[in-house]
Amino acid sequence: MDKKESQKPKYQILKEYIIETIGLEKLEPGDKIWSENELAQKFKVSRHTVRQAISQLASEGWLYKVHGKGTFVGDRIRRKSNKIKTIGVMTTYLNDYIFPSIILGIDEVLSKAGYNMVLGCSYNHHDKERMCLENFIRADIHGVIVEPTKSALPNPNLDLYRQIIEKDIPMFFIHGCYKELDCPYVVVDDIKAGYIAARHLIDLGHKRIGGIFKIDDIQGHYRFKGYQMALHEAKIDLKDLNVLWFDTDDKREEFIKFDKKMFRELTKRCSAIVCYNDQVALKVMNIIRKKGMKIPEDISLVSFDDSQLAVVSEVKLTTVAHPQKKLGRIVAESLINKINGGKGKDKIKMEPELIIRGSTKEYK
Repeated sequence: MDKKESQKPKYQILKEYIIETIGLEKLEPGDKIWSENELAQKFKVSRHTVRQAISQLASEGWLYKVHGKGTFVGDRIRRKSNKIKTIGVMTTYLNDYIFPSIILGIDEVLSKAGYNMVLGCSYNHHDKERMCLENFIRADIHGVIVEPTKSALPNPNLDLYRQIIEKDIPMFFIHGCYKELDCPYVVVDDIKAGYIAARHLIDLGHKRIGGIFKIDDIQGHYRFKGYQMALHEAKIDLKDLNVLWFDTDDKREEFIKFDKKMFRELTKRCSAIVCYNDQVALKVMNIIRKKGMKIPEDISLVSFDDSQLAVVSEVKLTTVAHPQKKLGRIVAESLINKINGGKGKDKIKMEPELIIRGSTKEYK
């Protein structure tokens, strides 16, 4: 017994021994333990000391006494193990586009594993993100799944992310991550997605290929990079005028109308356009139709995500599929594995898949 241990009251040492023994011997509620006499002799302490230790352990739920029969293991272990464990999940949006399917995939895995899910939504704004993170930190959460907010921009909430990391709370990102944080993630390979979207158009004979990408999310940058790689590989010059960028805060009726002349020139110069996602592609479709042009006869379109929007219009979209529900399941499984001390992959890139429909055709 070291000096620090010897300074503890004898009943406290006895309490710690009993609790440790319950764990080591995997005793179950209702199992009988030593009598007061046996404990007094074993530890060479008075019966009063034993009673003091047992009384406190009983009040804490570790033990209970039955008159005339002895002392038994209480249900504290069972109550502790049955406590609902909570995972904080924050996405940029909740109730539209691909997000319900992602959340459904997460919830399927968490609920089966006995975890409760607390949802937060940043609406892709840093102040909302901060509020969600503060709520997670205050709550008794066991893990966090995050879709980063404006992931291509400097983030003012890194201090809160670092608090979560310092608390040893496992955390996974989806769709992207902040370069300042070396955290686990599950993402689609967006560079490859951008590449196969542009490559499809090149293989159809298109050489004048425009692009519309989101500037404040890292997915937009990666998809642009893949698009750029495909054009370079095919020895097609990338012209700045053929690429339009938009951001989260552009809330006008149709973001492209912020510069009608630029978009009008884009449709004149290009025979095909790679769109950031299905939402953007539908807006582009509407504008092209208003100009009296046809898809894919006049302009071919490729987008990303293969959401429900890809098949709602008269012309069905050729699009690079997002695994949605599968991604949700994988990130939830990876997080639970991390919580349980597993050594699975921390950084997972999912393969994109091109779904060919009616919005693209061979260029002649």
